[in-house]
Amino acid sequence: MTRIKKGIRTGDRWDMVRLQNGIIGYISQNYVEEAPPVQIEKIEISIDKENNIIQKGENEKINVKITPEEAKDHEVIYSSSNPNVVAVDSNGNLRGITRGKANITVKANENNVKATIEVEVYSKVTDILIDNSDVYMQVGDTFKINASIEPDDANEKGVIFESNKEEIVSVDEHGNLEAKQEGTAIITVKSKENEEIKKECKVTAVRKMEDWEIHFDSSLNVNSLEISGIDYDKNKVIDLKNLITTDLELEFVNYKGKILENNDIVGTGSKILVKENGVLLREYKIIVYGDSNGDGKINSTDLLVLQRHILELQKLESIFMKASNVRKTSSKPSSVDLLLIQRHILGFQEIEQ
Repeated sequence: MTRIKKGIRTGDRWDMVRLQNGIIGYISQNYVEEAPPVQIEKIEISIDKENNIIQKGENEKINVKITPEEAKDHEVIYSSSNPNVVAVDSNGNLRGITRGKANITVKANENNVKATIEVEVYSKVTDILIDNSDVYMQVGDTFKINASIEPDDANEKGVIFESNKEEIVSVDEHGNLEAKQEGTAIITVKSKENEEIKKECKVTAVRKMEDWEIHFDSSLNVNSLEISGIDYDKNKVIDLKNLITTDLELEFVNYKGKILENNDIVGTGSKILVKENGVLLREYKIIVYGDSNGDGKINSTDLLVLQRHILELQKLESIFMKASNVRKTSSKPSSVDLLLIQRHILGFQEIEQ
């Protein structure tokens, strides 16, 4: 029976009790013995997900079964072995934070009875970033399209490259392009996990320029269709023109497509358009390392832009990501690059172009 109210009079004390059949009455304490307090003897836990896998950013509730039934309302404590992967609150609500695994433990507050399960967080592909969306190549040229998966902790980072016109521009499994004949082709980059997530790059193949038709000063780093190595203090259009020898037409535009005049500054994302009788033969993209916003300067604005990118508040376009990676590694820009840009601004360590 269950005591509802304890008798408090002196002498024979009568307790109000409820029998198992629900009948309520009174019984003298002389005829009963008080059982020890009920405690949790066993805890069983689970989540409603196959193989205990939840998605990054997903919320899930832990199912808890306590034995005996009388102890089901007793307090339990929830904890995660790695809250940076799977967070759990005091009510047993889980949240997937980042890719990985963590042990979730539910323990009785009154004793050492506990149960643990391993929960895995799966990070789905949400986007693909490519470093070029519009490329001009000469017949016979090769060029590489770099693609990266978002988010950084995605489980499946593989991509598929396809060309809609292999006879004009071919592409291999690593994103290496080869211009075979004049014309236009569309290169599609798809996520292996979800082919609905994709990006396209338009590639125009034009006639091959002979080596003698254009010459760049050795101070510049000309890597296929990208140019870096520009002196940070001499990055006006006229400065660059003096480093290029050619009889072809040169037109400079900024990353927004605005035509630049001789005294305008050339920044990240600016282009040098090489033309013949108005027909575009080649397009070079400019990279100024540390210039994250394309104005050709390295200052606090670049720090802010890169910081917002790292915090995933505002994503940088591919060419600006490359310029922000002042270490020139294959990885994405990080807080290390942020520090190096800051040191450049303060005059402690100049960024090598």
